[in-house]
Parts: sequence; structure tokens; C-alpha cells
Amino acid sequence: MRRALPWVGAAVVGAALVHVVAVWAIPRAIMMGTMIAMARRQGRNVAEYAPRADETSHAVVRPSPDLLYSLCVFDVADGPLQITADVPRDTYWSVSMFAANTDNFFVLNDRQATGGHVALVLASPGAVVEVPAGAVRVDAPSDRGIVLVRTLVSDETRLAELDAVRRTFRCAPQPDPRRS
Repeated sequence: MRRALPWVGAAVVGAALVHVVAVWAIPRAIMMGTMIAMARRQGRNVAEYAPRADETSHAVVRPSPDLLYSLCVFDVADGPLQITADVPRDTYWSVSMFAANTDNFFVLNDRQATGGHVALVLASPGAVVEVPAGAVRVDAPSDRGIVLVRTLVSDETRLAELDAVRRTFRCAPQPDPRRS
């Protein structure tokens, strides 16, 4: 029995290390690689309008050809971001935010959005932020992450209209009111 004790201890330590890598490190590494690749294309805190998905698309994991994707790699370390978008009528639309560890920490869809327009202020928790009238504050659990907007194209005759609406998506540093 005593001879097996070191082996059992080593197995427990090994299992704990594998668990930490699988649950903590791998999602963060994958997200970091994704954010770096996306930021190289468009930069941080800037909206990107991905081409329509096809069999070669990899900007979004498991993309659907029925959806138009807009993306933003965010970094709120230096200050909050203003995220705005018009919401298209009569089709599915959503904005989702993902933290650096891949956790989805915010979702808003077309049924929840009122007035045909969405205004969000994305900030670090505890940051002193001015939230304009009609906007909603969202606290990011990490300084960096991804904002993903999806628009359903259920009718090909509306493609140009829906693409124009999705291009109203903005993701930019919030202007400092002291500099106005």
C-alpha cells in the first residue's frame, strides 16, 4: 500500500494540472489567439463587418450562411466604449459580448431592444462613466473581449437592406466630456 501512495499522489496532481489547463488556460489561449487575429485585421475598439459566411469562413466559430456578422475586439483598459447599432425590423438580430475567458456576459436581441436602436456603454467594473440618456451600462468582466452582432437574412431580397442596417454598428472609445 505504501508503494502505491506516491503514484496515487502523482496521479491526483497530474489530474489537477490537466483540469486547470483544460478549464482555465485553453479557453483563454483560444480567445487570445482569436482576438489577436481579429485585431490585426481591423484593430481594437473598431467595428468590423465580416463578409457573408461560406465554407471557407473562420472569423466566427461555426458560422451560419444565413447570418451577417459584425465584430469588435474591445479593450476597455483605457476607458469605456460606446456601442451603438440600429436594429433591423422583422428579422432576428442580437448583440453578444464575450470576456477574455470566452464567457458570454451580455446578450440583447431584437425582441428586447426597443425603439429600433441600441446604445450601450461598455466599461470596466467600478469605472466612473458617463452614461448618455437612453444608453445602458454594461460592465465587462475582463478588459478585453469580443462584441458579436448577428443579423438573420431570412429573405435574400432583403440582403442589401439588412447589410446597410448592420453597418450602423459602431464600437468606439467614448468621448471624454472634459475634452469637449
